Amino acid sequence: HLAPGLFDRMAPAMEGLRHAVLALAKDPGHPFHHMPPPPAVVQAVRSQAKALRKETETLVVVGIGGSSLGPKVLCSRQGSAVRFLEGVDPETLSGRIADVPWARAALNIVSKSGGTLETLTNAALALEQLKRAAPERWRHRVVVTASPGEGRLQQWALEEGIPILDIPAGVGGRYSVLTAVGLLPAAFDGIDPAAIVAGARAGADKALLLQGAANPALTLARVLFSLYSQGKLEVDLWGYGQRCHLLARWLQQLWGESLGRRLGEGPAAPRVGPTPLACLGSEDQHSLLQLFVDGPPHRWVLLFTADSGGPALSPAARAFAGLPERALNAGTVQRALWRGTERALVEARVPTARYHLGAPDAAALGEAFFVFMAATLYAAALFEVDPFGQPGVEAGKRLTRDFLESGA
Repeated sequence: HLAPGLFDRMAPAMEGLRHAVLALAKDPGHPFHHMPPPPAVVQAVRSQAKALRKETETLVVVGIGGSSLGPKVLCSRQGSAVRFLEGVDPETLSGRIADVPWARAALNIVSKSGGTLETLTNAALALEQLKRAAPERWRHRVVVTASPGEGRLQQWALEEGIPILDIPAGVGGRYSVLTAVGLLPAAFDGIDPAAIVAGARAGADKALLLQGAANPALTLARVLFSLYSQGKLEVDLWGYGQRCHLLARWLQQLWGESLGRRLGEGPAAPRVGPTPLACLGSEDQHSLLQLFVDGPPHRWVLLFTADSGGPALSPAARAFAGLPERALNAGTVQRALWRGTERALVEARVPTARYHLGAPDAAALGEAFFVFMAATLYAAALFEVDPFGQPGVEAGKRLTRDFLESGA
């Protein structure tokens, strides 16, 4: 559903770019070298997950942004044993903490720097509950995931004898899902971390070795850059189903923080960056599709879909809902919904693409994570920006601390 000839016009430049990114992946000093991780990381994660599982049934992950968005994709199955404490919402935080069965709970505190304000605040509250519930065993139920350094969290863990799983120093939070950040919660939840890594390696083969339109990462980068150059400044990431929506939210952060940049110093410097917006399934068909079809033409849509059956629909249920006999389950209905949205967008001449996960298992998710991270590197080279810093975010963190200390 994209402009014809889009790939052919950029093929020579993209092939050179592929070789450049492949070289980065082979450089031990580059963050991309750590994705996917080596077997030792998988073994360490398995060991910690097994130790936590010996005496607990629930894992509370305290983190925010890249420290939680990726793990939430992996641990989004119904009945997951993993819960997440993210933002500091005074109206709901007490209830969310009280809902945790602390007598059988473990805690994973995740902060790359060891100084993330929301994470430290939530961790402090969670630790109080854990210490009350298990005063003699609480240290055996806590794991910290952070980069090597002297942050507040790392220092506390060393003083208390709390194990620390490393985030490689050069890997930013939004790129960390294939490290212990994502692998430990997944392992606790019964997902084989080796399967995630195997999927990521399959994604690496596609994203780094394949040429032209057969390479999904190159394709995504070319689409993103070409459509932005044509005035499509917004990309709507539309996930059908909870897991696909969470994947869209993870990508929203990855592209938002990696590609939004000033090209130079000072307020007058040119600014680039497509604006990603995550949307949720048929819920947002009823709130945003009208705008996307008939509104201003400054956007394109990337759909995320997966194969899923869901609850069966009996003949009586189909009769009540007015569904045909071929509608055997909820998955059939959802497929018709996203296909209807896709067709409506195409007929309205809104550029539309789709990433299909197939069966959204560990390997498929590992592959998707790597493909989108590689696509981000390719796109950053086209936009001529550094995809690894986040000066705007750091400015916000600094100002937040200033307000707290001044009492403003």
